Amino acid sequence: MAAEPSVWILSRGRKGDLDQMLALAKATGWRFEIKTLRFAGPEIPLLSKLLLKEKLSPPWPDLVLCAEASPSVIAREIKHASGGRTRIVCLGRPAGSPDRFDLVITTAQYRVPAAANVVELSMPLAEVTEKMAGTADGSIALVVGGPAFPDLLDAAAAEKLASEVLALAVRRNAVLDVVTSPRTPPEAVAVLEAVIGAPHRLGIFGRGENRYRTALAEASEIIVTSDSVSMVADALASGKPVSVYPLPQALNAKWKLGGWLYQNSVETPQPLMGPVRWLFDAGVIEVAPDRRQLFARLAAEKRLGWFGEAVPAPQPGAAQRDLARAARSLRELLA
Repeated sequence: MAAEPSVWILSRGRKGDLDQMLALAKATGWRFEIKTLRFAGPEIPLLSKLLLKEKLSPPWPDLVLCAEASPSVIAREIKHASGGRTRIVCLGRPAGSPDRFDLVITTAQYRVPAAANVVELSMPLAEVTEKMAGTADGSIALVVGGPAFPDLLDAAAAEKLASEVLALAVRRNAVLDVVTSPRTPPEAVAVLEAVIGAPHRLGIFGRGENRYRTALAEASEIIVTSDSVSMVADALASGKPVSVYPLPQALNAKWKLGGWLYQNSVETPQPLMGPVRWLFDAGVIEVAPDRRQLFARLAAEKRLGWFGEAVPAPQPGAAQRDLARAARSLRELLA
């Protein structure tokens, strides 16, 4: 293998996943190429090879980074096409068994069982930049995401969120700096526009300057809604105290059944559950990520707090340590 390996990043366009892969690739110092994957129709991991609109072609890279189910299937196809030479690394949880990958770099919400090829980090990867780690101005940043099953963000949830965070700002005699995301629904935006006024600030995504990074850099404290792991990772990477605001949830029967089946067939296998385990390993079914498990772990490690509870002091260098550990695992894989 060459001194500097060739690296492909397989992206389906999701910003959070792409940001994590970019942070990891940049941490290695290796040159990389982004391959944007486009699929026909809905996401069906088992049919990803057939649904891929633009086929990839050799020369195959030394290393492939992927995230999400469908790109992970394409990564396996690349490894097969390369005669097994290409190493494939998945961030998060791949479609099917992790055994099919050279390395899986994951976090607690994906519930990937421990294995020799699994590296579980305390938090997702985020690139630390000077702008993110700027000088605080005493404001409290509120980063608002959007509905992401099972978390809900409708008008009622937005009204409760704004009321409680504004009350905190009044108690702290602090300015509230609110920024929304591409996923914030119009009804939630309307509520925020109605109640967030001077001296507080409100930045609506898509209107004028995107103040997301600026708000993180200038805040003395950051609050993030519970629908987005990547936004929490960015907040933690800023080196500021962080709390997670738990949005209301709608836990339907499918969520509960999927979690029960996964626990009893994969995490703690029970008798007669072998066929169900096969369905998970083959990628026919998958368990939904549980973001609250990740946030609970981070709270237990005192890296963040839940809104309304004591917020722990920042742990300088924590984001860099996780990123360094992930980059080291890649170098060891290709050594």
